Amino acid sequence: MINYILFSIFVLITFALAFFTIKAEKNKFQIIKHSKTILSIISVYFGFFLLIIFYSIFSGKIYNMLGIDFVGGTLTEIKIPKNITDTDLSNIYKKYNMEITIQDVILQEQEKDKRTIVIKTKPMDEKQKNEILKELKNMGAEIRKTENISATIGKETLINALIALIIALIAQVIYIAFRFGNNIMYGIIADIGLIHDVVIMLGVYVILGMLGFAGFEINSIFLAAVLTVVGYSVMDTIIIFDRIRENLRIELKKNQKISLDEFDNLINNSIIQTIVRSVFTTFTVLLTLWGIVFLGGETLRSFAIALSVGTFSGAFSSIFIAAPLVSIFKEKILSKDIKLITEEGEPEKTKALAQNIMQIFAHQQENPEEIQEEVKNIEVKQDPKSIRNKYLRTKLIRKEKNQ
Repeated sequence: MINYILFSIFVLITFALAFFTIKAEKNKFQIIKHSKTILSIISVYFGFFLLIIFYSIFSGKIYNMLGIDFVGGTLTEIKIPKNITDTDLSNIYKKYNMEITIQDVILQEQEKDKRTIVIKTKPMDEKQKNEILKELKNMGAEIRKTENISATIGKETLINALIALIIALIAQVIYIAFRFGNNIMYGIIADIGLIHDVVIMLGVYVILGMLGFAGFEINSIFLAAVLTVVGYSVMDTIIIFDRIRENLRIELKKNQKISLDEFDNLINNSIIQTIVRSVFTTFTVLLTLWGIVFLGGETLRSFAIALSVGTFSGAFSSIFIAAPLVSIFKEKILSKDIKLITEEGEPEKTKALAQNIMQIFAHQQENPEEIQEEVKNIEVKQDPKSIRNKYLRTKLIRKEKNQ
């Protein structure tokens, strides 16, 4: 019953935040104007989570949270009657001063009065393992398989996991920089937001694990959640960056230039234009994840909590970290963007003007050779002012020919 109540509370919170998002869009909330204050607050809680992580590392508590995927251990798969609880199993292992992690296994063909589970423990010798297996059999458990995972293999898995995360972050810097006209600042800013998301996920996980909540161990499942969030949250950031570039292109077409203050307003407008889409997409995902957290089984709960924290943090960092950082580094970003947009726009503008001049004489069967030569010169030259002068000269030549 309590799970349904908690799920309902989180759903109401989601709809309340959605309502405030719509209000912020209508009132055009000035995020960039208050960006320094926002980033200061973020720095405080980010530092808090970093301290928690470092404390858990230096105190050794985080190593107790590492799953057997990373540190090695013993994995035992058994089939037990449903009347045997997780507490009953845990009491057996506590006799040998061992903590366990239990995961349910879903089989296509499962007896109604039994369930299949996997028990993960730290490494134990053969004598301990045989004694524990004997007690499990006496309880009515059927031993399906048991295996030891080497600590060396676990260490290699942990190293490979960290390498995979670092490669993902570097690859995203390169891709985003290439996507936005070789402007590496966009890639660096996006990665700052992603590092924020990873630290928040790990910090929350460590806090819950240190408080004694079951199932919060750092294993391959948690790593999968981290990499999923790294890939998912960057999408909102790219959408905001794209809108900034598009609005800048429109502004330059109108006024040919833009000041730094005007660029700040443009960034804020870009956030407001995309905030409802980003927040609503995120909340749709969160509603599903919260359903798994409160109404699903124990097996997926910790994974769903990690994804929920990362997904929310990803949307938050895109709006309140990535976009304000673009404003802070606007002098470096704006000059490159203006140069790139100008280089993209001038050839198209020149070509369009040349085509318009050709259309002026399209009604004639033959254009004077002088006019054709002038039009060719127009396509070669890239200065719009010279095009206008040449257009006037072609009119003068035509007038002289008619006389």
